[in-house]
Amino acid sequence: MQEYLAHEPLFQKTKHYEHTHNHSAEHNHTDPRFMDKRVLKISLIMTSAMIIIQFIYSLLSNSLALLSDTLHMFWDALSLVFSLLAILAIQKWQNHQKTFGYFRLEILVAFVNALTIIASAIFIIYEGIAKLFNPQSIDAQTMIIVAFIGFLVNAFCAFLMFKGANLDNINIKSAFLHLMSDLFGSVCVIIGGIFVYFSGIVYIDTILAIILSFLLIRYAFKLLKQSVNILLESSPVDISKVKATLLEDEEVLEVKDLHITQITHRMLVATMHIVVKDFNDFEKLAQRLSKKLLEEFEIGHLTIQPQRSLT
Repeated sequence: MQEYLAHEPLFQKTKHYEHTHNHSAEHNHTDPRFMDKRVLKISLIMTSAMIIIQFIYSLLSNSLALLSDTLHMFWDALSLVFSLLAILAIQKWQNHQKTFGYFRLEILVAFVNALTIIASAIFIIYEGIAKLFNPQSIDAQTMIIVAFIGFLVNAFCAFLMFKGANLDNINIKSAFLHLMSDLFGSVCVIIGGIFVYFSGIVYIDTILAIILSFLLIRYAFKLLKQSVNILLESSPVDISKVKATLLEDEEVLEVKDLHITQITHRMLVATMHIVVKDFNDFEKLAQRLSKKLLEEFEIGHLTIQPQRSLT
């Protein structure tokens, strides 16, 4: 039974989880977080440097789209910090009261990142509407050059994260979404700057910023919904299918009080009461059920309370 009580996420999809208490996650290269941390550090350094440059030139060029893109990049950097801190906490902190460690921090970070995306998008929409009623001249040439540099930085960081990080993890996904939103924002600023440069119509800059903000809100709500479902301990797998799988074993007569929750990515926990035919074979039955749920649903931690059949 012990091999199926995984207190950490399942690292290898094709292999059973191996419980290793003697080695920290810091030195476990099978843990995707080892690479995630390196990618986040590189992205944070490059993004932070670009924020300073882009903010200065957004003020000099008087471009709302460039300023909004700078704000996105600031939230990008903040999201990268949160994501990095979550990984460091998981690897470094230990508390016997936290029986599943600090893995749920990843979900909290994703939740906060989604909220920051929504908040920044609402702010940009507000500023954009104000600028539509009070348009100002824009230095389109400066706007295009700086936005292009920002595009290169975001493209490199997004590519680095896409190739090297674990995007199935909601924590990393939230940071990646920030980078992609800012990458798309840089594209909008460049396109808007070109139109403003050749046409002189400053409204294009503002309209693109507002459109981008609505797109950000749409994607952020999806991330918010996913993180909230995990925090509310909704089952990530179909409960009815799990019950049906359990009842396929002839020794299981009934499944009661079934609870399935997700601590973080690929870290599922299930508890249940089952009515069994024979108490004497319960240990073997529990091992069969644990292995089956691990292989079919990636439930790595299973606690079963047996009940004797009254018939």
